[in-house]
Amino acid sequence: MKKITIFLFVFIVFEFATAQNLALNGTATASSVENGGTLAVNANDGNAATRWASSFSDPEWITIDLGASFDIGRVVLNWEGAFGSSYEIQISNDPTFTTFTTAFTTTTGDGGIDDISVSETGRYVRMYGTVRGTPFGYSLWEFEIYEAVDPLIDTSLSDLTVNGSTVAGFSSSTLDYNILLPIGTTVVPTVVATAAQASPATAVVTNAASLPGVTSILVTAQNGTDTNTYTISFTVEITPVNQTFDLTFEPGSVGSVATNWNVFENDSNPPFEVVSNPDATGVNTSPTVAKLITLTAGEPFAGCETQHGTIWKWVLDGTTTTITIDVYKTVISDVGIKMVNETSGTIFQLLQPNTVTNAWETLTYDITSAITSGDNNDVDQIVVFTDWQPRTSDNISYFDNISWEGLKLAEAPLLSIPTMDTTVIKVYPNPTQQVWNVTSSNQVLNSIEVFDVLGKQVLSLRPNANDTIIDATALTNGLYIAKITTDTGSKSLKLLKK
Repeated sequence: MKKITIFLFVFIVFEFATAQNLALNGTATASSVENGGTLAVNANDGNAATRWASSFSDPEWITIDLGASFDIGRVVLNWEGAFGSSYEIQISNDPTFTTFTTAFTTTTGDGGIDDISVSETGRYVRMYGTVRGTPFGYSLWEFEIYEAVDPLIDTSLSDLTVNGSTVAGFSSSTLDYNILLPIGTTVVPTVVATAAQASPATAVVTNAASLPGVTSILVTAQNGTDTNTYTISFTVEITPVNQTFDLTFEPGSVGSVATNWNVFENDSNPPFEVVSNPDATGVNTSPTVAKLITLTAGEPFAGCETQHGTIWKWVLDGTTTTITIDVYKTVISDVGIKMVNETSGTIFQLLQPNTVTNAWETLTYDITSAITSGDNNDVDQIVVFTDWQPRTSDNISYFDNISWEGLKLAEAPLLSIPTMDTTVIKVYPNPTQQVWNVTSSNQVLNSIEVFDVLGKQVLSLRPNANDTIIDATALTNGLYIAKITTDTGSKSLKLLKK
């Protein structure tokens, strides 16, 4: 079962309308790990750039402890290249799995993303691999577990088509899509959306006014109250034109959406950040720049990359001679730059060290030879290695103004305002004995209301900040639900008090 999806960070449903990823707040354990960079916790951290990998043997397993028993309706396995050809999904209330229910089994696994419907109740969910699909172990980018949804409050789609064909990579839990239309397209495509539940649930399509543009789909649940919005951003392929590309981080620019960047091979992978310039002097006076912290425990080649399809599409041509990047670093080490096409082919990868510290410096790389690369087609990704070296300390690097010339094949997708479904909200420690720390990646937390399992409100906060503390000392042990509200909506997550 192969399905290409864009992953969102989502949490448990309380009074809202779509099934949420219970695994994000769970505890992962595994039969083995390949090495210190492929721990079990990487499979449920919400980061599709980190992974769990087992030893090269059969059988192997990974288990997610959800912290409490849930009615489970769906499991999603996002396999790395090392996949399971035969495996089971087992669910139990017994952490030793002396007794369990086999919710799903296959002997024809083919990797990619396995989106599996199940109908079982339990606290522990295990992927139990019996036959590997490669000589390597079992490896998962993400292990997602979704609670079954009450049909009355389900605001998901079961299908989404454009001009009669299902959108590539459609998933009910993926809310936003980018579609590139052929050169010369002037008519807004016909979009048909099908609500997952029968009437009175509805899916109302509001077409883009023109091209490029955004078509939105408002899904209303059977209860007539809960809603959810899907979007399709349409852009039109252009006649190739030579131009200078400038990847910067000012608000509204192509590179400015931090969630469109992945961090990789950096131990816990602290997030990519867009921040104020720490020293707006010298060669870079831009107000806003990129920031990456490379960790001691990270690989020497830890770095960050734009997600495919989030910036332009181009090829290098006769006008291409160099690529430049501004860097501000506290140490001397190699800075790497790399271009990748939409099928993950590398056009070039080059390294050179910065020569100054605690000041901005422009590094220039000769890329004329890359024009003849066999992968020089449909390029759509920039990769940056800010600190390529074995480290004895965590190092902070800033960069900005990545510039090169080439032949533009497609414009960057339209930027959109972050919604709650693209907001990373983290709660730790969870479970707790005293306090929960709550942090948001890109939204102010306007209010937090905490309810017990009977629906009684037990706490109410008005943080008006990106992070806050929920004091649990006066609460009895058990499960609670926090309703978090920002300017773009509300979301619920579970809290466990020990």
